[in-house]
Amino acid sequence: MATHDTAEKQSPIPWRQRASFRVGKTRRQRQEQYRRHFNALALTLLITVVAAGLVVYFNYREAGAVKAVSCEEFPEYCVPFAGNLSTNPVLDGNESEGVRTLDADSHGAPGVVRGFNQNGVAFLGDPNAPIHFVTVSDYACSHCQDFHQGDLKRFMENYVMDGQASFGFVMTTGTGQVYSQTASQAALCAGEQGAFWEMSSELFRLASSMGIQSAFSLSQIKDSADSMGLDSEDIVDCVSSAKYLNLLTSHTTFAQDNGVTGTPTVLISYDGVNWSKAPSRAYETLVALTEAANRNAQ
Repeated sequence: MATHDTAEKQSPIPWRQRASFRVGKTRRQRQEQYRRHFNALALTLLITVVAAGLVVYFNYREAGAVKAVSCEEFPEYCVPFAGNLSTNPVLDGNESEGVRTLDADSHGAPGVVRGFNQNGVAFLGDPNAPIHFVTVSDYACSHCQDFHQGDLKRFMENYVMDGQASFGFVMTTGTGQVYSQTASQAALCAGEQGAFWEMSSELFRLASSMGIQSAFSLSQIKDSADSMGLDSEDIVDCVSSAKYLNLLTSHTTFAQDNGVTGTPTVLISYDGVNWSKAPSRAYETLVALTEAANRNAQ
């Protein structure tokens, strides 16, 4: 049986010669055309997946590696434990001396401790300092990640560790929703082993390197906890129990009551009871407020 030669399908657009293609008339020609199209699409998808993988890999490399819970790896958190200073019984034993002993002398000034304040908020610093700050943050918030790893880290090293101020972490979950809830509970559960702040740093690192869906999965949290030297099974069981969900609700209420509408927001207090928004979260602003409060306290 005779076959017809292929015909050129013309395009009405001006550059038709570049856009024109030949339509296969025989079954074999059509199959060959489909095969070429399929291969081209598959190659495009493969290149896209490889490129995305390389981006994730290099972001992970730039974000650093997981650190073990120790004073050597986390000198900015190497201070005595004060435990639960609130009336919320769910925090009893959390960040307390009995759950972990520091493996080195305190890196903070006398009076600088870590624990949970009267609002059930994790804090680090001197409870009797003339000025107190809290940051309202979400582990899934990219600006929060930048603040935690930048200005906040610098401020805590230079002013919180020497007793001039205290700093707390109010955890909200509006950005990442269920993923942020999992991450926040993981940090609180790590606090039961004296590692709230260390786990917080790890969660921010993971979020900035691999995205929250992977970073805040229970399997990844378990792997990180193992690498940090924590009891990962206890942390996973603790997160699964959802024992801290009501505490997270109280954190959200605290933020809303103090006019917080976005993250990260820094609140300031001179008595630890009455809070207001700081003029800015910039390092220079926090320093100016702290130095002024310490001068007035002399």
